[in-house]
Amino acid sequence: GIVVSFPLLLYFIAEFVLPALTAVEKRFLFPAVVGSFGLFLLGVVVCYFWLLPKTILFFFRDTQSLGWAPTWTVQQYYSFVTKFVLGFGLAFELPVVVLALVYFGLITYKFMARTRPYAVVLIFILAAIIAPTPDLLTLIAMALPMSLLYESCIWVAWLMERRKSRSSLT
Repeated sequence: GIVVSFPLLLYFIAEFVLPALTAVEKRFLFPAVVGSFGLFLLGVVVCYFWLLPKTILFFFRDTQSLGWAPTWTVQQYYSFVTKFVLGFGLAFELPVVVLALVYFGLITYKFMARTRPYAVVLIFILAAIIAPTPDLLTLIAMALPMSLLYESCIWVAWLMERRKSRSSLT
């Protein structure tokens, strides 16, 4: 239900919020929304077509060698898939949040690089919260792409700050 009604919900929110925004805020909003949607979709696609098959294969093939047998119902399976895919899509929103903080000058690429170890720990904690199962494979499978996204955020933040400093010189 929420997937079908979500575009309509976004429309009503935009209709309410857009008149109150300044021109600068509106200019920033469109790329942020498009980037956010694109990253969410990328996270869903990566999870559904790459990570989910490997995770399901692990549950059904590799656990048998350990003497375990998965006993999922159809409802549990669909619940797992939905939570896993949506959680991964949400995890891919990390760059949007970080780059918004960089854009508004709340953090810098130097700060992000200096606090990298803490960020990795926080990413693993977030992955443990988002992951639909308590196994280590799912945790690592969710945290590794998020860590790579954080590293890419550092590089993009560096580029943003560099471009901003160059434009302020001219």
